[in-house]
Amino acid sequence: MNPLRQALREAIGIALSASVLGIGYTALTERGLFAESSPSRVRQPLNTSPSLMINLAAAKEFFESGDAIFIDSRHAFDYRMGHIKDAINVPLAEVEEQDELLSGLPPEKTLVVYCDGADCNSSLELATHLLAKGFSNVKVFFGGWNEWQSTGLPSETPAP
Repeated sequence: MNPLRQALREAIGIALSASVLGIGYTALTERGLFAESSPSRVRQPLNTSPSLMINLAAAKEFFESGDAIFIDSRHAFDYRMGHIKDAINVPLAEVEEQDELLSGLPPEKTLVVYCDGADCNSSLELATHLLAKGFSNVKVFFGGWNEWQSTGLPSETPAP
């Protein structure tokens, strides 16, 4: 058999296999073309106005003033490995179970939500949840734990 024809057959086989695997994956995870669009899965759009997002300097100012409650939206394991000093942990995956804790937060306080940083969107999703629950003074520190820790700001980490 001609080597060019053999290579072409193999390339077509690989492309077909990749397509089948990709379609199968998106069907199983219900993403892309197979995403469910029922109202139960549609989230309220997040108001991403500039006043919602804060940078490191603003987060530090809120921390030092004591007028804000920092909420870590990462998994409990990550929180236990280190977090902003005095932050409470409300993992996004467990937000419904944390409604009692959230309803006990003082309404006059600013809530500063964070996760790992720019690669993590759980802080945005938790902020959406808090806004939907009626909290009006919610901020998202998008630099998150990674930026906070890298600058040596006050944190709590487990003892070695």
